[in-house]
Amino acid sequence: MDADNRHGIEFVSQEDNQICVVFADEIGLAMFADHLQRLGLDNAELTYKQILQAIDGIDNWTSEDRKSWAIKKNGLPESEQYLLDVELWPVEVAHHPKRLSFCEAFERWLIQNNIIRKDKINLDSLIMYRVLVNAAQADALLNHADVRLVDIPPESGIRYNQLNCDIENLPEGIPSPSPEAARVCVLDSGVATNHPLLAPAIAESVSFMGGEGGGDLNGHGTAVAGIVLYGDLEACNKTNFWKPELLIFNGKILDDNAEFDETSIEKTLVEAVTYFVEEHQCRIFNLSIGNANAPYDNCHIRGIAYVLDKLARDLNVLFVVSAGNFSGSTDPNVPTNSWRDEYPEYLLSDASVIIDPAPALNVLTVGSLARHNATFDAQRYPEIGPLAPASENQPSPFTRHGPSIKGAIKPELVAVGGNLAVAMRTGDEHREVMRGLGVLTCNNKFIGNTLFSEISGTSFAAPYITHLAGRALNNYPKASANLLRALLVNHANMLPEIENSFSDEMKQTYKAGTERDSCRDIAGYGVVDESELFRSSESAVVLMAEEKIENNSHQFFELPLPPEFLRTQTAAREIRVTLAYCPAVRTTRIDYVATKIHFKLIKDISLEAVERHFNHDTQAEAETRGDDAEPNRDISAVLRSKGTVQSSTWRLRQRKPTEKWFVVVTRQDKDWGESMSLELEDYALVVTVTDRENENAQLYTQISQRIEQQIRARARV
Repeated sequence: MDADNRHGIEFVSQEDNQICVVFADEIGLAMFADHLQRLGLDNAELTYKQILQAIDGIDNWTSEDRKSWAIKKNGLPESEQYLLDVELWPVEVAHHPKRLSFCEAFERWLIQNNIIRKDKINLDSLIMYRVLVNAAQADALLNHADVRLVDIPPESGIRYNQLNCDIENLPEGIPSPSPEAARVCVLDSGVATNHPLLAPAIAESVSFMGGEGGGDLNGHGTAVAGIVLYGDLEACNKTNFWKPELLIFNGKILDDNAEFDETSIEKTLVEAVTYFVEEHQCRIFNLSIGNANAPYDNCHIRGIAYVLDKLARDLNVLFVVSAGNFSGSTDPNVPTNSWRDEYPEYLLSDASVIIDPAPALNVLTVGSLARHNATFDAQRYPEIGPLAPASENQPSPFTRHGPSIKGAIKPELVAVGGNLAVAMRTGDEHREVMRGLGVLTCNNKFIGNTLFSEISGTSFAAPYITHLAGRALNNYPKASANLLRALLVNHANMLPEIENSFSDEMKQTYKAGTERDSCRDIAGYGVVDESELFRSSESAVVLMAEEKIENNSHQFFELPLPPEFLRTQTAAREIRVTLAYCPAVRTTRIDYVATKIHFKLIKDISLEAVERHFNHDTQAEAETRGDDAEPNRDISAVLRSKGTVQSSTWRLRQRKPTEKWFVVVTRQDKDWGESMSLELEDYALVVTVTDRENENAQLYTQISQRIEQQIRARARV
C-alpha cells in the first residue's frame, strides 16, 4: 500500500470489503483532500488516480462501528464495573517504533482516564487490551480514535464441574422408556451401551463391521446417542432429571477410529437400515457422518446421499444427517489468515459447501449453531485467552453451507453443535481450541466421575433434531417420515442472531453473485421452536394431513380460519404452510427427482372458484395463479419448491372476515419419471395458524368448532 502513502493516507485494515484508512497527520489530510479535488482532471502528477477513483465514500469510524456484535445485541453490562476487550488499529508490526509509540500513547490515555489495564496482547496483526471500566469509561473507549473494536470478554462455557459428575450423584432407578416408545437407531462408531444414562434405553446393539463388537472405542457414537436420547444434557444435568423417552438401537457402521472401513459404506448402510427396519421397526435414523472427500459439486447427487434418498422412500423412514464440519482449506487458503477476523464470510466460500450425504433431498440435513464462547482457560484465568468468532445462536465457525441440487434449501435446520476459539497470544490464528465450547453429552470412557464429555461439531447438532423427531413420533405414533419432516420444519424460525451475523453488504454481495440468501444457505428454515411442536394452544393451532395425489392433478384444502382471526383490526398474525414428500430419484438425471409436488396459498370467494382457476392443463398453471399476499411471505414459491420439504410463512397485519384461504397441492411427474413413480404419491401437509397479539385468543376452540361443522355438513351430504 505504498501507493496510498503517496496520497497522504496510510492503509490500516480492511473491514467488510471497505478499506479503512487513517490519515498520518494534518499534512497527509491536506494532501489527500487536494488529490480528491483533482480527480478527473488530466494531471500527469496524479499517478495513482485509479486507486482514489475506487473509493466510494469517506466517513468516520464511529462509536457504533466500534461496538462488537455482542454489544450491539445485548448492550454493555449493567454492573458498576466490568471487563472489556479493546482492539486498537494494528499500526505497523509488533515491535516497530511507530507501534510502540502508538501503544504508549494509548496506555497513557488509560491512566489519565483511571482505566485499569488487566492484560495486553501485541502481535503483528493484533493489539488487544483487557480493561476494567465503568459506564463513562466504556463510552470514552467507544469514542477513542485509536480503537478499532470494543467487545465483551467470553462469558459462557462448559465448566469443569459440569463434566466432573460422579455416578453416585445420579438419581436411583432411572426408568426405561415405554415398550411403545419411538424406536430410534444411531448409525455410528458404536455406543457404550452400559453407560448408566444410556443403558435403561438401549434396545439392541449390532455391529456391521465384521469382527468388531458394537462397543465404542472412539466415543463419537456414544456422544451422539446421549443427545439423541436426552436432547439438551446441560439442562438435564442442571436439574439432575433424567427421563428417557426413546428406545435406542445401536448400529455400528464405522470402525474404532470413527472412519469408514474397506467395505463399501453404501452397502453397509443398506444392510444396517434394512435390518433395523425389518427386525425392530425402527422409524428414525441418525447419521452424523460425512465424507470430507465428497463436497457437493452442484451436479449429480451420488454416494451415501443417493442411498439414503432411496432407502427413505422404500422404507418410509426418517434420516437425520449432519451438514459436515469445515476445518479450513489450503487450496485455496480459507480462511486466509484468521478464523476470528474472517468469520463469518468464509462460511459462504466454495470451500465450505456441504459434504456427502448432506445434499440428500429425502432426509433432514442439520447445520450447527454456537451456544458458548468461553474456553476452559477463559473461564479460569483473567488473561486474554483463546477467543471465539461466534456468539450464542450464531452459526458455528465450522458449519457448512448449501444449497443442494438445483438450489434446494440445505441444510433445512440448525441446532446447537458447539463453537471453536483461536489462540490469540501465539498469533497462530489457524490453531483451533474447542475445550469448553462444545455440547455436553455422554462419555464412552466413563469411570467414577467422568460420566460426561463435551465436544463440538455438526455431528452433535443433528442428534438434537433426531431427539425432537423421536418425541414427535411418540405424540403421533402413526406419523409417516414425511409428516415428521414437515412438522419439524413447520416449527422452525430464522433467529435474528443468525441474520445479524452477516453484514448487509455481505448479504448483498452474496446475493449478487449467487441470487441466493446467505442466511438460508447457512441455516435453512432455522431453529425448531419446541413450544408448540407437540401440542396446539389457543393462540397457535397446528393442522396436519397425510394424503395421496395422482399425476397432473390438484388437491384443495380450505383452511378453517375463524372470522376473529381474519378481523380488520391491525395485528400480527401468521399462516405457515409446510409440505413434505419423498420422490423416486435417479443419479443419471440432472433433475434427480422423478416427480414434483408443490403447494400454493391463495384466497378466493369459494372452493368452487378455486377449482375453476386450476381446471386446465397443469403445465400452464404456474403462469395463471401464484401465491396470494406475496409481499407478506418470507420464502418464494420458486425457492421452496426446489426441495422435498417446503415451507413458507405469511405474516398478515389486516384482513377481512369474509376471506377464504386455501392450500392447493399440485403434482407433476417428469416424463422419464412416470415409470418410477406410484400412481398415487404420498405427501404430508402441516399448517400452523398463529394469533399471538390477541390476549383473548380462542383460536384452537374456534378452529375445532369449524372443523366439526364441516364434518357434519359432509355427513349430511
